[in-house]
Amino acid sequence: MIINTYPCASFRNVTLPMINCVFHLPARLNKMLARSLVLGTLSTLGLLSGFTPNLSRQTSHLFDSAAYAQSQESVFTRYVRAAYELEITRRPLDEEVKRLTGGNAPSNVCSNVDQVQANVRDQVRGICAGFATQRKAIVYDKYKLSQDEFNGFQRQMIDPSTRSEMEAKVNAELKRLALIK
Repeated sequence: MIINTYPCASFRNVTLPMINCVFHLPARLNKMLARSLVLGTLSTLGLLSGFTPNLSRQTSHLFDSAAYAQSQESVFTRYVRAAYELEITRRPLDEEVKRLTGGNAPSNVCSNVDQVQANVRDQVRGICAGFATQRKAIVYDKYKLSQDEFNGFQRQMIDPSTRSEMEAKVNAELKRLALIK
């Protein structure tokens, strides 16, 4: 093993080749070290300039901006967001069911799985069960709607006496949220 040594009378005489030789590190480790130094420097500058998060219990929810924003939104806005996300989730699943059944899926297939051909019934049941799980996660967990809140709006969408007014409100809210044009 040959070790390159460079004469060094004082620190001022240290050259870049000397540093590279003495601190010879793999390129990957050099990048990681450089990133760590940059991160440390930025963190220190942030601390010194006062850009520090308040980690008290009362304000810790501010870091979850989506949850914080949703808690500030009306129940109707959260319903519109949930319904929109459910529709986006439902469409590819509906296409999959149509593909499996050759286009012969009954309306409201998840409530009428027994009407689906026997050879694909279990697959359709699995799709419906997966959607039910996703629905709960979206409506109850993500958008924090109760079953009564969500179903109340759904009933208004189905009821012929309130449907057109409700559709107009939902479409206006979707546009306001920039979810549709």
